Amino acid sequence: MSAAPLFIPILCGSYRTVGSSMGKVLVVEDDFDTLHPLAELLRLKGHSVLTAVDAEQGLKIAAQQPLDVIITDIALPGKSGLHFINKLRRDPRLKSAPIIVISGCGPAVLVEAEAAGANFCIEKPISLDAFWEAMDQSLESETGEAQSSQQNLMAGPQEQLTATIDRLVASLRSCNTRAERDETLKELKKCILELHNRSDRTS
Repeated sequence: MSAAPLFIPILCGSYRTVGSSMGKVLVVEDDFDTLHPLAELLRLKGHSVLTAVDAEQGLKIAAQQPLDVIITDIALPGKSGLHFINKLRRDPRLKSAPIIVISGCGPAVLVEAEAAGANFCIEKPISLDAFWEAMDQSLESETGEAQSSQQNLMAGPQEQLTATIDRLVASLRSCNTRAERDETLKELKKCILELHNRSDRTS
């Protein structure tokens, strides 16, 4: 369960208009203080919103109709959000659906979510700008625009750092000892922090 409500600090913030088309969105979140405001924000933007409070319920809903975007927390009751993402990516009907992770579990877990198949990972508490940007790109992915946009975002001096992050994520799976895993996670966190700092400097 989430440690703190997600939208208390940002409901009073900016509310920008996104240019992408409206879509059908599934939100998987067990914290009502996060789920309800997020669902309402999406409905105010014109999206059709479905909600689930755990991974199993989310999988059942996702199997019943096509979805344009899936938003999930990681810390869910029962099966985790990582399990949920893995199941989605193994289902031929759901594997291409864009997934946005919103979680307060920390950078290392968000990297694991990305490795599992999440398209965008955002830490709690989030800014509306980061969230709507992820929504924009997720909806555009239906026409292939998100892929080129992602390539543009990754171009330039960040490419080498991104490659290092990818290598460290892959190496986590082959760590033989706890000490080796802790050291890899330490390096991973440093790289993620540097990537965020570079993004802030260029924004």
